[in-house]
Amino acid sequence: MGSLCLFRFISFLFESKSSDFWAQPIFVFSLFFVNHLQETRLTETSEVNIAPFSSYLLVMEEGGAYEILKKKFSELPPPTSPSPSSSSSSSSSSSSSSSSSSLDPPSYSSSSPDPFIFKVPHQLCQVNERVRKVNKTAFEQQIISIGPYHRGDKYRTMQICKARYLSNLLERERCANQGANSVDRILSGFIADSQCMEKSARECYEGDLDMKPAEFVAMMVLDGFFVVELLRKFRVYKDQENDDLFKQNLNLTIIAQDLLLLENQLPFFVLDQFYRKIRPYGQPLHDIAIDFFKKMVPELKFPDYNGGREAIKHLLGLVHDSCLPSPQRSDISQKDVVIRDLTFIRSATELSEVGIRFKKRKGNSFFDIKFERGQLLIPTLIVDHDTERIFRNLIAYEQLNRSSIVMDYARLMDCLINYADDVALLSNRGIIDNRLGTREEVANMFNKLNNYVHFSGANFYYSKLFHDVNECYKGLLNRWKVKLRQTYFYTPWDWVLTSIVTASILLVLTFLQTLYSVLSYYRK
Repeated sequence: MGSLCLFRFISFLFESKSSDFWAQPIFVFSLFFVNHLQETRLTETSEVNIAPFSSYLLVMEEGGAYEILKKKFSELPPPTSPSPSSSSSSSSSSSSSSSSSSLDPPSYSSSSPDPFIFKVPHQLCQVNERVRKVNKTAFEQQIISIGPYHRGDKYRTMQICKARYLSNLLERERCANQGANSVDRILSGFIADSQCMEKSARECYEGDLDMKPAEFVAMMVLDGFFVVELLRKFRVYKDQENDDLFKQNLNLTIIAQDLLLLENQLPFFVLDQFYRKIRPYGQPLHDIAIDFFKKMVPELKFPDYNGGREAIKHLLGLVHDSCLPSPQRSDISQKDVVIRDLTFIRSATELSEVGIRFKKRKGNSFFDIKFERGQLLIPTLIVDHDTERIFRNLIAYEQLNRSSIVMDYARLMDCLINYADDVALLSNRGIIDNRLGTREEVANMFNKLNNYVHFSGANFYYSKLFHDVNECYKGLLNRWKVKLRQTYFYTPWDWVLTSIVTASILLVLTFLQTLYSVLSYYRK
């Protein structure tokens, strides 16, 4: 009873508005001290063991919680089965969570899957570090690291934030169980579940990870529950009031962008399993994630996601698949036209000169581009300082997963935009919402977006559209329109009419003068 009161008091201090420098050490100290009280019960005259407090010195390196999780992992027995079902049973026996044990665990393959979380330089068609040189910051985290690829003191501030999220989650779970389970037992249950998923999750990453099982499980728990808690708080508004991340919308937006980096991913089945452990709020995790990115990343448009939970690889893959137009809404099909020699279309200015018009199209996906009756209907695209970063990671994801719709869209925009005049034309039509800066900057961004990216015209998504636009451009009628416009339409109509009237008068006077001369000759 005394240890429980002590923990509640120190938890109160931790959740207060005191600085992180004092709050985090107090939390770590309290966890070790309460655990020590529970093991020794302080009723025996045995000597107090001070070894667990050695992690106190590591508090400011990775929030201290990372070392706690590794220690808890070492205290657990090895898992009897790598399947999620054993994870659920071990969790119910260790933590006896009321709702988590009643949920069916998510289905995923426990056999050796092909890796689907890659590091950018190793797989992009032999371009290696040249991809990074195009834009050094496109694939680098700004404030938070998720997963095993990027660790270190650079992200220490957010590691402390992750530890705070985990501690709040543990206390909320303890209160939900009316104190039936201690924080220590709940944390042990979380680690036991992660231990059962450790092998399958490790196989999702490319290459051999230089991380021991304890380190990998600690990373899964700390990073995974942070992402799940972040999405849960996005849905539960009352939990946002005392959260600094939601008070500072800029940091929350940066975190959302960091969660969409190719190298900054956790397998989605890990996140889904954690979400189901903390009492889901009546909505699947992927739906909450899509709503979160809709608000935080306005550059993207999301139609309704129709895929299953098992098909989701990670958050970046979820966003990519959610942006795709559904087959029912897609107006473009490369199967209708056999393209032997794909020819790129002209720039927006050149197409406009032959009479092809541009019009903004309303739609849920910016890939829904249509060409009909001499009009290119294109949804609005917001272009700001983060657009290139988002597109480059989506393109890198496609290069590794045999998909190409984002690459094909970038290729189409690269064809339409060569110079600042093209950007001006599309901006005036409402197709580009320029929040980046000058028109030249927008043009340069699109011109460099496909650098060092492998292009295959065989499965080009806009092949039929390119074919139709090129046929329209080559038409004789449009050629005549060009000559007519170049000859007359660039001259003001009042000057044209004046010239016609003047020429007509001179012609009549010349004719009369000639006629008078002829009549005078015959009279003589």
